[in-house]
Amino acid sequence: MRVQRRGDNAREWELYKGRASIGIEWYFKETTNLPISVIRYHLEPGAEEGQHFHLEGAGDSCSTGSQDEMYVITQGEVVISADEDQRVLRAGDAYYAPQGTRHGVRNESDAPAQLLLIFGPRGPHAFRQTGEEEFDAEADR
Repeated sequence: MRVQRRGDNAREWELYKGRASIGIEWYFKETTNLPISVIRYHLEPGAEEGQHFHLEGAGDSCSTGSQDEMYVITQGEVVISADEDQRVLRAGDAYYAPQGTRHGVRNESDAPAQLLLIFGPRGPHAFRQTGEEEFDAEADR
């Protein structure tokens, strides 16, 4: 049985010219066969990741390959920005950043926030995808 306990791969990082460092823990970074990576972010009040994007061949991309990312807020609240758009997300909310979308996350609250960041290259989904959600994913809510 392979288990990673909280803190096994934890460190502080300053990412993409953001303010303050972010506590990160990368799960099974070197040993998973899944085509994704999963990181837990811990943002103290005032911490931010900084704006960035992932697109192969783009000179100012923060990664060499194209990747989609999903942020799932598990505690507190954060402000997610995508280009000029900004939304406050709270525990249980999620944000999806397709490859090439400039985005970032920051904690403007006075309490710590945590989220899971899931990212990887595009590929076929394990379940049939319709291309449409039952809710309006673009609605300002």
